Amino acid sequence: MNLNEMLIYADIQHINKIVDHYQCQCDRHSKTEMIQSIIYTLFQNKTLEEMIDQLTDIERTFVQLLYLDSRTKYTIEDLLAKGKQAIELQQSNEKPREIVLTALKKGWIFQGVGKKHLLIYLVPEDLKKKILQSLIRKLQKQVFVKEEIPFYRDEIDLLFSDLLTFLNTILKEDIYLTNEGNIYKRQQYAIFQSFIIPEEPLKRQAFRFGYGRRYDEYPDRFSLLYDYAYYQKWIDEGEKGFLGLTTLGIQWVERSHQRMKESKKLYQFWVRLYKHPIPFLPLIVRFIDLMSYQQWVRLDHLQELTLFWLKDHYYEKKEQIFQERIIKMMLHLGLIQLGNDDGIPFLRVTEEGHHWINDFESFEAKEIVY
Repeated sequence: MNLNEMLIYADIQHINKIVDHYQCQCDRHSKTEMIQSIIYTLFQNKTLEEMIDQLTDIERTFVQLLYLDSRTKYTIEDLLAKGKQAIELQQSNEKPREIVLTALKKGWIFQGVGKKHLLIYLVPEDLKKKILQSLIRKLQKQVFVKEEIPFYRDEIDLLFSDLLTFLNTILKEDIYLTNEGNIYKRQQYAIFQSFIIPEEPLKRQAFRFGYGRRYDEYPDRFSLLYDYAYYQKWIDEGEKGFLGLTTLGIQWVERSHQRMKESKKLYQFWVRLYKHPIPFLPLIVRFIDLMSYQQWVRLDHLQELTLFWLKDHYYEKKEQIFQERIIKMMLHLGLIQLGNDDGIPFLRVTEEGHHWINDFESFEAKEIVY
């Protein structure tokens, strides 16, 4: 619902609080006039820009947590959790409930009634869009953008193609497994070299965990591809010591012409798998989309803005997480293109990536944890 609809259903006390906050000039005895005054005030570009400029750090963080989320309705527990996140990110002493009350007073959320008459909180979709646009415009002033880049890398659908190659290899050859259930390094090398985007088997190293079931044994891209095939029950790590295709796997290979559908599912799987070690991953992906859809954004400038939402994860620094776990994997998944201009890296979200990001309820998607 939009702001005008929510104001119609809002109780008079809530409307009065919004009128008081924005100092609207109107007849307090007329609900209709108060509603019109609120809408007129809030949707003036000047008022909106001033409101965003005057936000405290914790309010700005909370409104980004609220509006970069794809959801339009929340429970009070959801809102208090976001308030707590904003407090932790800003290292503030405020209380989550105070932040939620501020959001109500400013008209960012409204009370409503959900299923079984439970109280929920709704986001006005038109106001959300306007505030996000204003926030992104201000942030885009901090990054260097270009309309065109002469040379760039695009891997759209290549992960899908290599997944199909991998499953066909299992179908045609005996793939032997170690006692730990891993493909022998010699065969790993042969498989990886058959891919459009080849990788190298991992050299023995410590502290590699957190991003999938076989992440400790396989390189990043293949680890995701392998875990996805296992999750879909297409492959079977048989007791006889070799990797085989299941009946479901054989059926998928036979109908693998459904290219776009599977590439989108690979993206959704990646979000669910990686959001456990990277809690704000759905927000970061949405932010990257808003900042760099239909334009090339300088990558190091985008990194500076994004690091706020990241923290070190055991052995990895947040800069490495941004580059290796987010940007590199978004490229492999076809969400972004990476370009280069005079030695400076730039990023742009693809058309397919833009649609996948906005069509997936990634904030509510259940994590996959191994």
